Amino acid sequence: MRSRLLFTIAAVSLVLAGCSSPPDAIVSASEPNDKETHAPVASTSTSVSATSSVEAAAVSPTLKASGQDWADSKIQAWLDNSGIKSVKGFYPPNNLMISWSGSEPGHLEIVLDNSYRFNQDGMLQSYERPTDELRIMGLVMFESIGEQSPELESVTFATENGKYSGTYSRARTGADPNDRDAWAEEKYVQWLDSMNDTYESFCGATIKKLATYRSCIPTDPHAYIDSVESPDFGELVVTLAPGNWQDNTYDTKSLPGVNFVSGNMMLKINSKAHGNEQVEKLTVIVEGSDETSTEFKNPPTE
Repeated sequence: MRSRLLFTIAAVSLVLAGCSSPPDAIVSASEPNDKETHAPVASTSTSVSATSSVEAAAVSPTLKASGQDWADSKIQAWLDNSGIKSVKGFYPPNNLMISWSGSEPGHLEIVLDNSYRFNQDGMLQSYERPTDELRIMGLVMFESIGEQSPELESVTFATENGKYSGTYSRARTGADPNDRDAWAEEKYVQWLDSMNDTYESFCGATIKKLATYRSCIPTDPHAYIDSVESPDFGELVVTLAPGNWQDNTYDTKSLPGVNFVSGNMMLKINSKAHGNEQVEKLTVIVEGSDETSTEFKNPPTE
């Protein structure tokens, strides 16, 4: 898959397993489901020495995805994948982790020492805030252990005093993968949540509706998604409405808007979806036009 200009901080490459399902369902993209992130529950965390290694514990089918043993296993997996023995071996501010817990199934809460200071490495943009940095920390953890942790729903980083927090989530809706309408809606919700991850601070608003994003960047073709359809398992067909995006900043001869949307939308959805929840094929069309672009997770060989 060729590289494209992408509105994203980082990408996750996950393994896909295929199967089949009934065809033909369409979901309107104008009113996506609102979702709430899970706040940290620092008061229920069990403190663990930051200078010692967490006891190794692989999650077995009998170990529920919550509680201290589960939380310990997620931290240990991250340490193992990073080649370090203690959270003190992480680069700042990850090395400020002092405790972690799993009070709700699939939701990991990590507490940072109150000495946390925003953007100490100077890498973030001027409009970004502590929530963005802490959310990125959750994304980094997902990039490390997400593929081996299908039960992991979200990671929240928060300071011990509760002053700062940020959550990265898979944004699942619990859709039945055999229900084409519900599955298409879940992919749309995951995409919109990923857009919020990137643009919430830039736009100065939580992006839970497409109209919010359109008012922020009116020339982006993503802001004109009219419907999302799933004709078969692993496939999405996205229809764009005509609008101010055409022949504008993100619709050029070198990168047509439909190409931009097909590549970027698949990337953002698949950075959250796990395994066979991912999109294999995404086609973008423009209402009343023959413009189209199709992106494959695994391009067919010629």
